[in-house]
Amino acid sequence: MPAGVAALDSSGHTPGHTSYLFDGRRGQKLLAWGDIVHYHAVQFARPDASHEGDSDRARAIAARRGLMERTATEGWWLAGAHLPFPGLGHVRKEDEAYAWVPGEFAPLP
Repeated sequence: MPAGVAALDSSGHTPGHTSYLFDGRRGQKLLAWGDIVHYHAVQFARPDASHEGDSDRARAIAARRGLMERTATEGWWLAGAHLPFPGLGHVRKEDEAYAWVPGEFAPLP
């Protein structure tokens, strides 16, 4: 594994599903979590909602809930599949649920 990259077990959707945490400048981190969420409008508000394509629903739910909690608590940047444009943002804790907070998108100067 390259320096500054950590592999996190996030199996459940598929066996061996892995997410990657990248160390960035000024102490910021970016989590690339792959297929943890399939229906962002549902699964952030109800992280225990499962998807029929999950190979192990209980593990998929545990991985989703755990990574949402860590991402929100640590303030990590997040990149993932099945998220609205630009697919890069943050997770905010809301009681027992979470919310997707997309990063601001603007053209480069």
